[in-house]
Parts: sequence; structure tokens; C-alpha cells
Amino acid sequence: MFYSDLKDDINAFLKNNALWIALAIVGVIIITLVIIFVIRVNLKKQKDSIANTTNDEWINALGGKDNILEVNANGSRLSVKLKALEYANKEELKKLGVSNIVTMSDKLVLVVEDKAELIREKLQ
Repeated sequence: MFYSDLKDDINAFLKNNALWIALAIVGVIIITLVIIFVIRVNLKKQKDSIANTTNDEWINALGGKDNILEVNANGSRLSVKLKALEYANKEELKKLGVSNIVTMSDKLVLVVEDKAELIREKLQ
């Protein structure tokens, strides 16, 4: 008895609101696709900005050629051993496309997505 009443209620609800339910589902799909597109465009711009930088910009942001002792790339991380950390310009590094900076005793670890090897070559 209860099941048949529930079934009738659900069928009536779907019959009266099927169009609105379909429009809501389509709307959610469209909004999701737009968000994914915007995120991809922003990530591509960030990656392109890293690739379009010059050697001198990176060297100057790290305190000059004499301040850089060693550069290693590992995946998305660039480890830079410096003579003096205070000469590194973290704001300039962020402008160059570094997403995160980890400061250690004598080195910086820069998170640069998949461009670590390219930047290491620029700094060599």
C-alpha cells in the first residue's frame, strides 16, 4: 500500500517537473565545463609565462650569478643553493611563475609545475 502510493507520488512529481529537472542537469553540466575551461586557460597562461622568461630575469631574481652555487631539478621542484638567501627576491620569483617557495638554511626550493628542467637549463 505504502509502496504504491510512493510510486504514484514519484511518477506524478516526475511528470510535472521533468523539464525543470532536465534543465537543471544541463545547467550543472554547462557550469562544470565552463569552470574546467577557465582553470585550464589560467594554468596554460602560467606555464607559458614561465617558458617566456629570460635567463637574466631568473638570475636577477635569485640574487645574481655570483649568488647561485648549485641548481637541481626534480620533477616540478627546482632546488637552488645560494650563498646568501637575503639577496633572493621572492616577489620577483612569484611574478616569474613560481607557485610556492620553500626556504631552507642555504637553499630555496621553488615549485614551478613541469618547467623545472627548463629553468635549470636557463640557470646553468
